[in-house]
Order: sequence, then structure tokens, then C-alpha cells
Amino acid sequence: MLRLQVLICTIGREGIERISHTHYPQVEGVGYLVSWQQPDEHIDTPSTLLRDDMQVCITPTRGICRNRNHAISCATAPLCLMTDDDVTYTAEELNGLIRTFDENPEVELMTVQYSTSEAYRKAYPEYSFDLRHRPRGYYVSAIEIAFRREAVVGRVAFCENISLGTPVLRCGEEDVFIKDVLDAGIVSRYCPIVVGTHAHASTAARDGGEPYFLMTKGAVFSYVHRRTWFLRLLVNAWRSRKQGIPFFRFMRYTLSGVRYARRHQVFSHKSGR
Repeated sequence: MLRLQVLICTIGREGIERISHTHYPQVEGVGYLVSWQQPDEHIDTPSTLLRDDMQVCITPTRGICRNRNHAISCATAPLCLMTDDDVTYTAEELNGLIRTFDENPEVELMTVQYSTSEAYRKAYPEYSFDLRHRPRGYYVSAIEIAFRREAVVGRVAFCENISLGTPVLRCGEEDVFIKDVLDAGIVSRYCPIVVGTHAHASTAARDGGEPYFLMTKGAVFSYVHRRTWFLRLLVNAWRSRKQGIPFFRFMRYTLSGVRYARRHQVFSHKSGR
């Protein structure tokens, strides 16, 4: 019986080739669903993915959030784990995720940890907590999100106006998604278990000072922190000087992102409704 599907999002020839050369362990009760965007050309499915536990769903769209929503719409298992085409797993990790959901029947969405090299290590809290009361500095990456499918489908979805593959606001979709999840009353919890390995720098670590990243930060803050976003940007601008980002550069681009989001009604999605 299928209990968990790992929802792998990818695009184009390079992405599917990366998946085809990745080892995905065969685990009882676990399936892999590849949501594969082919916006420019039709590509045949590699023979290595023609497995009983592997399903490939093709879409002609662009944008990682559209891809994530497509993956969720194709899923059939009661439990789902979001991921990308550069994350690997062990059988023990996937079984551990199923077990943790079984031990926490009230939890509808769970965030977890992933492992990486020392150079890109992310600091995680060592204790479990309700996402409504997360500690300062904690943030969610898409590959850390797992959920009960019936709790999410029809209630929330990823905002398709932001994320990689959109013109301006090319990240930050996780913060918006979690905000919508909590607003929808979905019971959400962080559990300090490791599920997956991602051996690359995060977007924040790689592009934290880039104009698109700062614009997205401003836009997302204005949505997630609707009453306090401006004060939060001021505090972040002051702190960002330590990372070499001048105060006025930070504020110029983040406020530009706020204006862009409002002008283009970026957050008019009210996910899943």
C-alpha cells in the first residue's frame, strides 16, 4: 500500500537527466512522483525511471511553484514530501518520516531537516515546536515540507507569481506557503528529524545581496508580516550591513519589491481557493 510519495520537481533535459542518474531507494510503501516541466521540447522519459515505484507527470509550464502545484495535483498517497531534483534520500530517512507522522496523528503538515556539507550547513532547533510559534531565525526550505495530502489539497497551494521561473520575484515561495498554511488552520509542526541530503548552497546563502533577492524579501515581508513589515525591513537592513549589504541599498530594493508586488497584485492568489 502506497503511504508516502516523494514529489520531485524538475524542468527540461538537464533536470530529468540529473534524476535519472540519482539513486532513489526502493522502499515498501514509498513512491516517487516526478513533476517534469517541458516548456520547450518533448523529451522521452529515461528508461531508468520506468520503475514500478516511479511516476512521471509532464507539464508544459514554467515556474517552480506551478511545478510544485502540479506535483501535488498528481499525487495520490496520503503523505507527500516536497523535493527538488538535487536531493537524495535513504530508506531509513523515508521510513522515519512515515513513522513520525504515525506518532503525531494530529499533525497535518510537518517541516523537517536536511543534511548537507559543512560549508552549507543550516542551523536547526533541536526541539519540536508548533510553526505558529517558531523561534527567531528559523525559516523553511521547500525540501523540508511534508504533509498529509487531504489536509492541503483544495485549501492551500504555492503562489505561482513568485519563485524561480517568474520574471522578478524569484524565491520566497516557502514563506508565503507557510503563511497560507497557518492562516488556513492546518496543524503544522517542526520535527527535528533528517530527511534527505542537499549538497549545495541555499538561495539565501548564494544570492542574499542580489537585487532580485532583496526585492523578493521586501515583497514577501509585506505579505507575511502585514502590520510590521516596514519595521522588520529596517531591522534587517541594519543587520545586513554585517553581510556587506549597505543599509540604503537594502531598503531601496526591498521597498521596490513591495511596490512591485502591490502594483502587480502578486499575492492576490489566496492559495488553493
